[in-house]
Amino acid sequence: MAIPIFKRREIVRLLCMGGELSNRRISTLLGVSSGTINMIASQLPTLGMTWEQLKVLDDNAFLGAFIKKPKSAESNRPRPDCLLWHMEIERDKDVTLHLLWEEWHAEHPDGISYPQATRLYKQWLKKQRVSMRKVHHPGERSFVDFAGRKLPIYDRGGNPVRYAEVFVAALGASSYSFCLAVWSQTIADWILCNVKMLEFFGGVPRIITPDNLKSAVTKVTREGPHINPTYAEFAEYYDTAIVPARVRKPNDKGSAEVAVLIIQRWILAALRHRQFHSLEEANAEIQRLLAIFNNKEMKAYKLSRRERFEILDKPALKILPDTAYEYAAWRLKVRVGDNYHVLHEGHYYSVPYAIAHAFVDIRAGAKTIEIIHNGMRVATHMLSNMAGGYTTNPAHLSPNHLQYAEGSPDQLLQWAAAVGPATERVFQHHLLQNRHLANGIRAACAIQKLGRQYGADRLEEVCEYAARIHSMSHSSILSIFRSKADKRPSLNAKAEPPASHVNVRGSDYYKQTTGEEE
Repeated sequence: MAIPIFKRREIVRLLCMGGELSNRRISTLLGVSSGTINMIASQLPTLGMTWEQLKVLDDNAFLGAFIKKPKSAESNRPRPDCLLWHMEIERDKDVTLHLLWEEWHAEHPDGISYPQATRLYKQWLKKQRVSMRKVHHPGERSFVDFAGRKLPIYDRGGNPVRYAEVFVAALGASSYSFCLAVWSQTIADWILCNVKMLEFFGGVPRIITPDNLKSAVTKVTREGPHINPTYAEFAEYYDTAIVPARVRKPNDKGSAEVAVLIIQRWILAALRHRQFHSLEEANAEIQRLLAIFNNKEMKAYKLSRRERFEILDKPALKILPDTAYEYAAWRLKVRVGDNYHVLHEGHYYSVPYAIAHAFVDIRAGAKTIEIIHNGMRVATHMLSNMAGGYTTNPAHLSPNHLQYAEGSPDQLLQWAAAVGPATERVFQHHLLQNRHLANGIRAACAIQKLGRQYGADRLEEVCEYAARIHSMSHSSILSIFRSKADKRPSLNAKAEPPASHVNVRGSDYYKQTTGEEE
């Protein structure tokens, strides 16, 4: 049974009192076996330390003083360069320690064995900084975050100081870093920073790891994080994946944490006495200091971040698209109103009448707005800043509403002229010759509805017949449609003159009679 450290200290103190207490007496006082007291007493002369020296040691050092550590003979056999091995493993994920040792052993046959080399590499790795313990493969991951320190921007007109946010990104393998000052952490500025980051790197990593800010992650549930739809669309455009860091797991984004800390010290702290009057001016100075920072040699690697980027990350990054992603804001699950319009920033936009009361997603770009239902785009409109106004596509209207929407005299006459001259004549009769325009519009709309029901060609035939018999009311035209009166042969044939009769006096008779009387 192990002796508690406090009791061991008391045994040593009593033993060092110069023999005032016997070993048996100490055993009785402390409740420890006499064999244990004798063993500790035999170790004291070999320590070469007094009680005054021992009592100031911490617990680990105190216990270590009683443990004999045999000295390991230092081997003179050749050893591999652990830093070079580590760089090879970072450069190619398929490279193993065994492969590296075999290649090295071929050149150094008298070198240390594979188990010794493995142990040596692991010991070296433990001595390095914590971020090196997690191997990031080239082109695999970029860590992004906002710095905790903000950058003041002063106004020349004496207005209050505005504080800019500083975006920081770092590639996992090379630690090649990027930073940019923007006004806010909103989704628009967040997307701008990510686009500029990829342009700065000249390629796209396979994974982007952000923190759990709202611009990147809308919410975190048991099923996992919900990526902001705009950020998800950005990732799809650049063919990359968004894998947020776990909540309260700083090790997931260690490279970003380190990059933020170093950039705050090397760049933001260096600018603390500078006064900038615009973001452009501040970003120009940030980029100058960033170049110095990326070209500075890293002690652990004996290379700069830029040199490591050229060796590791740059060849492994995906190719950028020809054009940069254009920001578009998303709104999810927006209910369509009774009038099959959706409200966006104070303006109403139409959707097909069949999806009234349904939920749709809205994607608003710089100039256009797209409305999506069940993953399909159902409407596209130009953005309008007219508060309370309506933008309506006639194709979205229901048949009944379309009738009233097209109910102006000019539109009705234009529609009738497209059908044919007879239809145009009937519409002119109702719209131009009717005393009451409202009644004329109502009749014209009713006739238009008949035309859509029976077809434009049939309407033209009926209107031609109605005009010939001078009966152009809606009820008369409806009767002709139903009875097909214009199709009767007797009505289409030419009227023949009545047959003459011997007892019927013609016009010549009356002319002769009149002449004789004169």
